[in-house]
Amino acid sequence: MRLARSVNVGPVTFRKLMDRFGTARNAIDALPDIIARTGGKRRIALASRDDTIAEIDRGRACGAKPIIWGDPEYPAMLAAIEDAPAYFYALGRIELLNQPTIGIVGARNASANGCSFARRLSMALCEAGYSVASGMARGIDGAVHDACLSVTATGNGGTIAVLGGGVDVIYPREHDKLYRNLCKNGCVISEMPPGLTPQARHFPRRNRIISGLSHGVVVVEAGRNSGSLITARFAGEQGRDVFAVPGSPTDPRAAGPNSLIRDGAILCDSVDVILDALQVSQRNNHLGEGIHHFDVNSRTATANRAADDFSDIAKSIDRDAQINRPENAPETIDNQEQTGSDTGHVAIDDETDRILELLSVSPLMIDQLIRASKLPADVISTMLIELELAGRVERHPGNRVSRIAE
Repeated sequence: MRLARSVNVGPVTFRKLMDRFGTARNAIDALPDIIARTGGKRRIALASRDDTIAEIDRGRACGAKPIIWGDPEYPAMLAAIEDAPAYFYALGRIELLNQPTIGIVGARNASANGCSFARRLSMALCEAGYSVASGMARGIDGAVHDACLSVTATGNGGTIAVLGGGVDVIYPREHDKLYRNLCKNGCVISEMPPGLTPQARHFPRRNRIISGLSHGVVVVEAGRNSGSLITARFAGEQGRDVFAVPGSPTDPRAAGPNSLIRDGAILCDSVDVILDALQVSQRNNHLGEGIHHFDVNSRTATANRAADDFSDIAKSIDRDAQINRPENAPETIDNQEQTGSDTGHVAIDDETDRILELLSVSPLMIDQLIRASKLPADVISTMLIELELAGRVERHPGNRVSRIAE
């Protein structure tokens, strides 16, 4: 844990050091030689023992289990990616981590139709025995977790929430009840130290874990600058399937999935599309091959320190820096996570705007709108009349309503 938390020891460098020296103790003993011989701008600074013990104590206090790369509980799919976390903390049903998993992500300002479709996909996957991973954000993520938890008792599957902050930090606060249900009936994980408040730069790193756990990632709704597209990009780079749910070209939330389909993603209009693709990807055993398990007794620091060329370690430090470069965390992600908007705008509080946010160009049952908005039926009825007179919504047969494209 000290080695993994050291300055400029990212996940790629951690793995390189473990491969080279066999144990963290041997790698730590070799650090003075590495620092002296590699030079460069990015010097390794070892994490203090006191800080590491304090982190362990915080983990124990919240009941989180640290799962270290090489442990039997460490998910094989995640271990296969280049920048798998050296370790992470887990709460809840840890066995879900090694079940076949699909990631489902999408807009925070999701429409009611988008959330409804994400729920249907999630429930069907759980009932089929799969784990569903997402990020516990507003909108699609929350709908995914909630749907999975509603069928946990009837299926063998479950849901995994990957957090951007500490595993014991609830974000957003409105998901307090969902978080506690996840800790009891699902699984919550984070590579961040317990107690750490999430920051904007943490979320892209969180996204590569969602895709790393998964055989494939589904994007339900996402604007052009959405963090969900970063998750899809990670999935593609990791050799995982990318699914996208198509939408109307007049809805900004469909821009992301539609562009993914144009670029070769699998068009997803039902759970059968995912299940068919899963059968193929699960036969690709190469994704689980070569998972490293450390032999903590077989190597000595002396034998490995005989080699005086640490250029490979210097390259791994540069690789970690490249993976975490600023362009992996564009400014819109900061806005998206801090304000709750998927488009980088200020979060919407006005009830009328909230109704428009839930609506899309596809007709929605008014009863569904009432349930999704959690507003009284008479309030919804009044607002719909006002919006219809303003030319912003359109009524349809069957007590349905849609937003008029602007």
